[in-house]
Amino acid sequence: MDNEEEYYFGIAEGTLCEEAVALHHQRYQEVGFFKQNMKDPYIESSTYFIVQTPDRSKVVGVTRLIFMSLEELPTVKHFNIFEIEKLKLAGIERSKYAEISAFTKMPKHDVGLGLIKTVLSYSLNNGLTHWVCCIDERVYRYMHRIFKFPFEIIGEPNVYLGSKTIPCVLNLAECLETLKEKRRALYDYFMSDEEKEMEVL
Repeated sequence: MDNEEEYYFGIAEGTLCEEAVALHHQRYQEVGFFKQNMKDPYIESSTYFIVQTPDRSKVVGVTRLIFMSLEELPTVKHFNIFEIEKLKLAGIERSKYAEISAFTKMPKHDVGLGLIKTVLSYSLNNGLTHWVCCIDERVYRYMHRIFKFPFEIIGEPNVYLGSKTIPCVLNLAECLETLKEKRRALYDYFMSDEEKEMEVL
C-alpha cells in the first residue's frame, strides 16, 4: 500500500478526463471488452477518477462512477435483475447510488487499491451508500478472497462485454464494517485521510 504514495489520485476534469476515457477504451480494447470505435453511452453521465505517475506526465489508472436513473444503469439494463432486488434498489434514493465501472490500470503500476480508496472517499463524502456493478466472474472470486467484500448478487450472471459477468450491489457501510472486522489494515488504509479534500486534477 505504501508504494502508491508517489502517485497522484483524484477526480479527472478537462483534458485529464479525456485521457481517462482514452485509457479506459484502450485497455478494454486490448483485453477484448470493447471493439474498435465502439460507442460508450455513459461518458457524459460519469465522474472519472484517475491515477497519474509521480511526475504527472501520464495517466496510468482509471475508474468511474455512472450517475443515472436505476433502469438506465448498465448493470440493470443488461442483466436479468431479480424482482426482490429491483424493489430493494428502487427504495434507495437516486442521490445515494451510482454504478462503478471502467476499472482498469496500466501493467506494472500497482495502483488498484489507491484507486478504490479514491472512489470510496469521494462516495462517502458525497453521501453515496451503494455501488451497483457488474464484475467478471474471476474478479468476483478474487475480490471475495482478498477483501471479504460483501458483494450481493442481484441477478443472473450473463456474458457481458465478452466475459461471464455477475451483477452485484455493494452496501458501502456493510463493506467497511466487514473490512474493519476481517481486514483491519485495509480498513485503516481506506479510511486514512478520510477528512482530506479530494484533489481535482
